[in-house]
Amino acid sequence: LLEQADVLVQNLAPGAAARLGLSYEALRERHPQLIVCDISGYGSDGPYRDKKAYDLLIQSESGFLSVTGLPDAPAKAGCSVADISAGMYAQSNILAALLQRGKSGRGCHIEVSMLESMVEWMSYPLYYAFDGAAPPPRAGAAHATIFPYGPFRAGDGKTVMLGLQNEREWQVFCTQVLELPELASDARFSSNSRRTQARDELRALIDEGFARLSSEQLIARLDAAQIANARMNDMHDVWEHPQLKARGRWTEVDTPCGPIPALLPPGEVDSFTPRMDAVPALGQHSDAILLELGWDQAAIERLRAVGAV
Repeated sequence: LLEQADVLVQNLAPGAAARLGLSYEALRERHPQLIVCDISGYGSDGPYRDKKAYDLLIQSESGFLSVTGLPDAPAKAGCSVADISAGMYAQSNILAALLQRGKSGRGCHIEVSMLESMVEWMSYPLYYAFDGAAPPPRAGAAHATIFPYGPFRAGDGKTVMLGLQNEREWQVFCTQVLELPELASDARFSSNSRRTQARDELRALIDEGFARLSSEQLIARLDAAQIANARMNDMHDVWEHPQLKARGRWTEVDTPCGPIPALLPPGEVDSFTPRMDAVPALGQHSDAILLELGWDQAAIERLRAVGAV
């Protein structure tokens, strides 16, 4: 496989690839153009080198849990953000390495740490707490330092997210959305810092106003006032999202169990159509891969007879 490979990616425990003879140092002379990308939890050295690293553990070590959730209950992300962040930095570094190889003719070694990838994503709360300053508090789905900015329940029980960014929007919000123009000049709420300090009092007034509106009526008022807003969709809503449908972002791929819908890759490129092949059945391509590697059909059958493939 290495004879024809551009990139080798591995996420075995630190040191395991070297023991198998698959480290960059072991391969670089025989395969000088090969790019080797090692992904690990904490890196190849340092005191945490040999600690086990799962997505949720890295969310915790990186400080993500400390700023996510409710004041008395931290919460993990709803998807595997630590795994995804490491994968994204592996991809971007590999693409950069391929461009570099196109100029130098030589491969290189890339090391990606899940912890370092997640800490990079934590830059805003990290610098917020720089030099001993207080970190942003956990505030659920609401913004920790801007109010109103977060989820609010409409009269039909559905939740609408909204966010104000400046004093002009606060004035418009009071007059056109809440229809309480007197709030705009209320000294208790005359700046974002004061609104944040009095968020419980202000939330009660907003909840009272929104209780008279359905979610659709509320969104219509917010849109008319040009206040940023969004529906709090569940997964069923996302399957039916009108924007994704209008932009033709769904396609269909075959699987061993029949066709299923699949989202096209993000990033619409006008020079090619993304390749979306069928999901293969278990072992469907084993023979083709082994034949490509030089095994003959008789040898493949012997492997199959002993349960190796």
